[in-house]
Amino acid sequence: MTKKIDKYKVQAALVRSFFDAFSHGVIESQVEDRKEKTTPQSVKKLMLEHYEHIAPAFFDTMFFPLAAMNYKYEDIAALAREAQQRGDDMMALVRTACGDEAYYNAMVEEYKRNFSMLLAGKYLSNADHLEGYVRKAKEETEASVDSDRAIELTVRVVMFAYVRGLRQTGEDARFDRSAHLGQVHPLGEDARFDRSAHLRQVHPLRGATLFRLMLDAMNILLLDEAVDFADAEAADLASLFLKVCQTQHNFTVMTNEMDRTYSELMKE
Repeated sequence: MTKKIDKYKVQAALVRSFFDAFSHGVIESQVEDRKEKTTPQSVKKLMLEHYEHIAPAFFDTMFFPLAAMNYKYEDIAALAREAQQRGDDMMALVRTACGDEAYYNAMVEEYKRNFSMLLAGKYLSNADHLEGYVRKAKEETEASVDSDRAIELTVRVVMFAYVRGLRQTGEDARFDRSAHLGQVHPLGEDARFDRSAHLRQVHPLRGATLFRLMLDAMNILLLDEAVDFADAEAADLASLFLKVCQTQHNFTVMTNEMDRTYSELMKE
């Protein structure tokens, strides 16, 4: 039996994961010097340069995950069609995806919090995120998301946002699968993740970034405090992921969704 995760916690994790992954994709696509990649100056400069790209990327990445928390999968396509027939703009569609005004307002607050930090050249730490994300009001009814679905949606957000950030190398640039995502997957386009190799056979830059993003995402989604990795073996990715995933079941759900999302991205 899978557990349930508070809907506000899931939504906040999705929004933070989008900004974390998208910004790192942008930075990695345009900054060659590793030491310069996460300096406040580089982060602020690139976020300002791509200011107008953030909202469209957010909508493209987040509409389905937000809707999937509030509607059945089979109803989401009809929901989008109806909204488009009404002439809804991007934010109106996102409002519909959030289900009700309280969740939409919470999403907006998380959006502003994360974006404002990036525009200041900073990233929210896992600890700061967990301490400050928007929670339900006392008068609200408790609402939750199945943990398997929450993990799957978070994985999709991380991978899609990261790829969309990498694509920001030019106005019409396409994602270079052979140079980027193809290197992240350890065994090639048609292979599945090799769990026996602990997810470590990856390109040293792209893979390291993706797995760090995923570790942080699972931490803020599945736990209530930031994980200390000081006592974990850094070379053993499986042990790091099990620490944030808590159970083998959650770890398997995560890696299975990484496989599915990878295959979907390869078809774009």
